[in-house]
Order: sequence, then structure tokens, then C-alpha cells
Amino acid sequence: MSHRQLFGAMLLATPMLAAPGLLKAQGSSDTPEEITVIGRAEFIEKEFTARRSGSNVDPAKLMNQVPGGAATNNGPLTGQIQYRGMFGPRINVRVDGMLIHGGGPNWMAPPLHHIPAGLMEELVVEQGIPSISTGGGIGGAATALWKRPDFASGDGWEFTGDTELAFGSVDDGTSASAILGASSGNQRLFIIGSLDEGDNYESGQGEVTASQYERAVYGLGYGFRSGPHELNIQAHKIATEDTGTPSLPMDIDWFETEVWNAAYSTELGGVGLELRIYGSEIDHGMSNYLLRQTPDFSSLPLPPFAGDDKRKVLTDSDESGFKLALDWALGAGTAVVGVEGKDATHNATVYDPDFAMFFVNNFNNTDVESLSWFGEWSANVSDRLYLEAGIRTEDVEMSTGEVDAFPARLVDMSPDMWPMGTPPRAVWMLRETFNNSARSADDNNLDWVLKSRYQATDNLVVELGFAQKTRSPIYQERFLWIPLEANAGLGDGNNYVGNQALEPEQAQQVELGLDWDFGDSYFSPRIYRRDVDDYIQGIPASNMAVVGVSANANGDPTPLMFANTDAEFTGVDLTGGFRINANWRFEAIASTVKGERKDIADNLYRVAPDTARLSFYYETATFSGKLEHVLVANQDRLSASTTDDPGNPNNSFQATGGYSLTNLYLSWLMDDNLVISAGAENMFDVEYIDHLTGFNRVINSVVPQGSRMFGQGRNIFGRLQYQW
Repeated sequence: MSHRQLFGAMLLATPMLAAPGLLKAQGSSDTPEEITVIGRAEFIEKEFTARRSGSNVDPAKLMNQVPGGAATNNGPLTGQIQYRGMFGPRINVRVDGMLIHGGGPNWMAPPLHHIPAGLMEELVVEQGIPSISTGGGIGGAATALWKRPDFASGDGWEFTGDTELAFGSVDDGTSASAILGASSGNQRLFIIGSLDEGDNYESGQGEVTASQYERAVYGLGYGFRSGPHELNIQAHKIATEDTGTPSLPMDIDWFETEVWNAAYSTELGGVGLELRIYGSEIDHGMSNYLLRQTPDFSSLPLPPFAGDDKRKVLTDSDESGFKLALDWALGAGTAVVGVEGKDATHNATVYDPDFAMFFVNNFNNTDVESLSWFGEWSANVSDRLYLEAGIRTEDVEMSTGEVDAFPARLVDMSPDMWPMGTPPRAVWMLRETFNNSARSADDNNLDWVLKSRYQATDNLVVELGFAQKTRSPIYQERFLWIPLEANAGLGDGNNYVGNQALEPEQAQQVELGLDWDFGDSYFSPRIYRRDVDDYIQGIPASNMAVVGVSANANGDPTPLMFANTDAEFTGVDLTGGFRINANWRFEAIASTVKGERKDIADNLYRVAPDTARLSFYYETATFSGKLEHVLVANQDRLSASTTDDPGNPNNSFQATGGYSLTNLYLSWLMDDNLVISAGAENMFDVEYIDHLTGFNRVINSVVPQGSRMFGQGRNIFGRLQYQW
């Protein structure tokens, strides 16, 4: 029996609540739980599962509890998953199997924005190289799953509920969520609802402006099963209002999101079938004057730029997708084949609320279609050897409509008034060049994976994996025609322009993992390398019209253009732990990753610093506690080509210092239904800067403009969970 199975059996033997970090037995889902990270070391695969801890409302923060994981945080509800130095569109993030790309061109609503932590059952992260059947993504894969009631185990209908109330002192935040359902042996009907809201958070140096949040979610679901057939349908709405994103040039005014998701599975004649279809509609408004002081980034004498430069952006996104997979026994193992597709259309327009004539078509009817075919075979070919091989082909077609802007129309109306060298003429030149270009692209991508796990000794399993993963440019990287900070939430303070000549990124990966298991102790290091050809990053823009528009009208004298470069990532993750006695145990995770450009001598932007988490657990039948100490090293491996201080006032080329934080998590199982949790994060109110928070874009904040965001101060939290 492995250490995880042993610990899980111990937990299953008692009715206790597992504290954050405990290893979960795969048992009944109707027992109240508060589990942060579960490591599963089955012979065929290894994954980590994260659940809510503390009072956090952003599931992306759970990645901090995964070896190699981190969260790039642009705002309280705008966190992106980082895994082994990659983040954003390089990570395959799914919500109940759905691929929802970021709402809006700057990803103010990244994928995990669409599932509140209080309604999320778990976040599953596949360690290392993801399997082909998991999907694309050159940087890793994670899946968030909604809570839903189980089918009843007996006759008749059962009425169930899963409710939570939580608060946190650092932002006076409150969170309430509920899943109420009625289930029989073959049907279930349920409703969901949640509300998360909070004020500006307190740092060690004061209140941080534009960090408040408010989000409401409500919806319903239905499930049916009969024999091998099961159907599940869910539809919900998300309403986000007045939410800050201080690392971005604007804040969230509102999101109105509608999502539906239907999945069917069965097994007939020894062949399993899974079919999923889904869709979303996202309407979004953002502004630079709602939660922050309006900036003055241009001295042009034209009306849209005179005085404070108010801007608002209206966007919409319609997405739909499907996935069909078949599996059956083949030889000593299992074969999986399938097809997956997605279609998305995006629009975004910039306005000036003080000057009705002003507009810029940022993206106009931008369409992205993808279709992929995949196949995978995996098997325990012997008692000691597991093998897996898979291949995926993907066709990606992108196109966009013609664009326009108010300054360009001035030239249309009076060309002699705006000669070469004037800003309207520069915008006109960019518009004409873009509208006369192809405005389309077609990529044919190929992924493959080879993985093995070998039981070398009774105590040691060796894993070796090789893979090629490919990523097509996102529409912002190809079709951003005018220099703006619309770059999927990079948060680096730069204006960018797109590049229709971009080639897809292609990553070659190798990974070696060792899992030592001695019953009451374990140690599991992983070493990896990822070489990425045609890595997409900003380089200095050379088009003088781009530079002129960016410097004179958009507040950045050193804009960047997306371009293909070469990069490599190398690193080590490790987990380890041991049981001290029947009540006490110790666990640790640590990660280091180095991301570098290979075409020039430079580091990559926004890569997590070296980190270690040391945790002591105390557990009884009705009480559990975790004392966690987080050690973060200084990060001086900075990207000089992305953070270009002093040329750009929106970012600074400065290393971040190391720091250590102490967190305490406590949980009491009051009875079979009620759990009370409490604790303190950053218990000693340490002042620190989180290297992954991006650069502050809010003027007259306690955080200097262009500096990285200050970390949150002491947070005293509590949570009550009641299930029946």
C-alpha cells in the first residue's frame, strides 16, 4: 500500500474532516470536506487535486499548493494558472470539460473566473506532461469541476444541500454559496447560487486601490441515468460588477455571461462513448475611470485626448464547442480515439464617454475555429511497467473583419489637414495596411506524447516522458492592428501590435520523475526541460506609425510587436513527507523553474520564483490543523526585453525580494453535517511583493505606478459549511 493509500485509509476510518493538504480517500462525496491538495500516486498516472482553503474566491490561487504551480494575479477575480513558468493561453484550462477562453481581449475573466471557489468541487492538475486525451496546451492541463448532488442510493427522492458562508478580514470579503438538489436513483435536479464581494485589500503599506470585487452566479442543472447511459445538463449566468484589475489599464465595469453545458456517456458492446457540447455568450464592459483616478496619458490637442483620458471598452464573445471520444479494450490496455472542435467570435470597441464621436474598432468579427483528431493507447503491459502513447492533429483557422477608428476617419474627411507625421495620419496608415492585408491564417498542428512508469524496486517508481506540444497564436497576437494593451492579461504595462506572420509555438518536452515510497514517508522529485521553437513574445516595434501612435496617443513610448523567438524552460519540482505519529505528520513541496530566451541572452517574463511550502498537520477524529510556512526566494531573473524601464512608465525593471509567510488553518467537524473552519493567512502581517502580480497601473495608489503589486496583509478568515 502506498503512503497516499495508507493516509487515505486512515482518514476513511474516521468521520473527521480533512484539513487543507490532507490526502483524501476516494470515498463518499457527501461528507463535508476542506481539502487543499491531494497527491495521487497510482501506478498509471499522477495528478494533484486542489480544493478551497482559507477564504479565497479565486480558484487560480489553489495552484500555489501544487508543485510547479503558481497564480498570475491581475485582480481579485482575474487570476491565471501558471505551471512550470507558463501561463495564460499556453495552459489547457477546462471547466467541466469546457474550453472557455478569457472574456475580453485582456482576459479580465480568464477561464477560472467562470467557476467561483465556493461552487467548485475540485481543481485537478495533471502532473508533468498531459495525456493526449486531456487536450492541447503546451504548458500543462487543469480541469475545474462544479459541485453537484449525487444520484440517490436508495428508493425515492432525497433532498440535499451544500451551503457555505465565508469571510476574510484583509478585504472585508464575504462569500455565500449553495447547491440545493433533489435526487432519485436515476434523476437529479439542482439549483446553484453564489455571491462573492469584497472591498480593496489591505497590504502592509495600506489599502490597495482598485482591488474590490463583486460577482454573482446562479443557475440550474439536471441529470439522468439509466443502465450504462448518463446525461448531465447545466446552465448558469455570471454577473460581475465593479471589480478591480490594478495590473491592467482598465477595471471591470460589468460582465454578463451565459453558459450551457451538456454531457452524455454510455457503454455499448464494450465501447465507451462520451459526448460533450457547450456554449457561452460573454458581454463585457470595462473602463479606466470607474474604480481608479482617470489617467492622462496623452497631450494631444484633439478632443478625445484633452484633459483626462477617459476610456471605456465594450466587448462580446460567443463560443461553442464539442468533444466526442470512444474507448475500448485493445490488447493489454485501452484505446481512446476522438474528435474535438471549437468556434469563437470576438468583438471589441474602444470609446470615450466624454466625446461621443471617438471610437476604435479593436477587433471586428474576429473568428477562430479549431478542429482536432486524437488517438491514445495506454496499458499496464506487465506488473511493473505502464506505457502510454498518443497523437493529436489540429487545424486552426482564424480570420477577422475590417477595422476603423475615429482618427483615421479625420484623414478620410480632410486628408490635407493631416499630412504625414500627424497622429491621425499614422492611425490611418495602420488601418489601411491592416484592411488591405489577408486578415486570415490557417495552422496545421501536431502533438504527440510517450510516457512510461516503471516499478524499479518495491519502493521506487521511475517515470519518463517525451512529448511535442503545439500552440497556435491567439487572435490578439495575430490581429491587434493598433498599439494597445490588449494582450490576454500579460500585465507588463506594454502596448502591443499583432503579427499576421506568426508561426505556431512548438515545444519539445522531456521529463524524469522518481517516486520513492516507504509507507510512512515518501519523496518524489521531477526534473524537466521544455524547448520551445517560435515562442511568441513581444519585441520592440520598428514601424514608426506604431511607435508614434503608442507614444503620442496611448501612453507607451516603447511599444512591442508579437514575434516568434526561441525559449527554453528547465526546472525541478518535488514533494515529500513523513508521518511522525498517529496525529502528526509533515509534508513539503518545492519548485524551481528557469525560463530563458535562446535567440538572445534574456530571461522570460513573469516566471515564478523558487518556492517551498513546509506544512505540519495535526489530526484527530473531529479536529484538524495545519501550520504552513511558505518560503519564496528573490527573483532577479527578469526579462529586459519585456520590462523596459525607464522607457515605459508602466513597468519597472527591478528584482523582487524574497520573503516568508506563515499560515494557519483549523477545522472542526461539529457533527455529520456541519464544519467550521478558521485561520490566519500571512499571520505575522509580513510586507512583501508578489512577483507574479504584474505592475500597478493605478495612479495615486499606495502602490507606486509601474511597480509590482504589494502582497496582501494579515487575513483572519472563517468559513461555515453545512451539508445535508
